[in-house]
Amino acid sequence: MILRLGDVGGGVKNLQRGLNRLGSLLLVDGQFGTGTRDAVVDARTSLGMPGSADADDTFQEALDAIGDPFPALTSAGVTFIGRCEVAGPSEYRQRYAKPCWPGAISGITIGIGYDLQFVSEQQFRTDWGDRLPPDALDRLATVTAVVGSAARLAQVRDVSIPLTTAVAVLMSRTLPRFIELTRGIYPRVDTVSPPRCTALVSLVYNRGPRLEDRDPIKEDRREMRTIRDLLASGDVDAVADQFDAMTRLWNSQQLSGLVKRRRDEATLWRSGFSALQLE
Repeated sequence: MILRLGDVGGGVKNLQRGLNRLGSLLLVDGQFGTGTRDAVVDARTSLGMPGSADADDTFQEALDAIGDPFPALTSAGVTFIGRCEVAGPSEYRQRYAKPCWPGAISGITIGIGYDLQFVSEQQFRTDWGDRLPPDALDRLATVTAVVGSAARLAQVRDVSIPLTTAVAVLMSRTLPRFIELTRGIYPRVDTVSPPRCTALVSLVYNRGPRLEDRDPIKEDRREMRTIRDLLASGDVDAVADQFDAMTRLWNSQQLSGLVKRRRDEATLWRSGFSALQLE
């Protein structure tokens, strides 16, 4: 059955799951809206299957044949972390497809939260060398390992990185490093389900692996230490409460994205991917 803009239902959900295995970062909501339409267009390019923005039987069969690209978290977990960083596919295309500079002490950032300040030129070329044209690589290499600035952004501002390319680097290079960082403080990360593994990796992706307080009064790493202790003791169900408790650190009006991220991580821990329309 051909699926197209405006369709709804289980068939669209299955299509969205397949598109997410290619890095589309869609909610699995069963609604064939403009985001799903754009993802079909991107997927046709990735699969070498030119055609319209409709999803015909041959296209759907090609998606169904694709295995999960990142079993540790599953494509649902990759979608969760990707959406936490860039909000969604339309937001990525509007705001993040070209390099940006968040300001202050950040570096020039590309893709899904890939801050060039924190990588050497060699690491950058290893991560992106088979994904970007040589000219784009050479230009972006000039702003690695340095704090960003308006002038540095101007040097690379017209480089464009497709969403599927950004997610491919997220899966192949960035997330494996963050799983290792997560394992360093939470050795039991490999023993929990993919939704729970995703919640832990998302936390470390966002806050880093430090467990020592930077602010002794606020005890800003208290809940992260408690998570370590709960995992070690086997009291894993109680971990969700620590994600919720962590929201005390941020003003809900000023940093609502961080508060929502912690609450969504708690939901992953308690209820799995389906509770957030990720599978």
